[in-house]
Amino acid sequence: MKRVIPEYSSLEDILQDAIDKETDAKQFYTEAANLAQAAEVRDFLLGMAEMEQGHADMLQRKLESVKSDKTVMNGILSSFNDEPEIEKGE
Repeated sequence: MKRVIPEYSSLEDILQDAIDKETDAKQFYTEAANLAQAAEVRDFLLGMAEMEQGHADMLQRKLESVKSDKTVMNGILSSFNDEPEIEKGE
């Protein structure tokens, strides 16, 4: 099956989509574990759910870092004024 990747407008969009997919996968494994009758299968599925949560957490940290870096950069860029300052008395 060929996966269709949507067009993204930013890294933030890509990371948020990935977080959503990891969260969906965690929910899938958790629900499957709740249906499992064999303890071994249930434990395996719960372990998979934990791994997916770890992925989501890692992506969330990256998203927060990207947003923070963007905020800092925007602050730096906005501190530059395109208009030359006119000194008082001129």
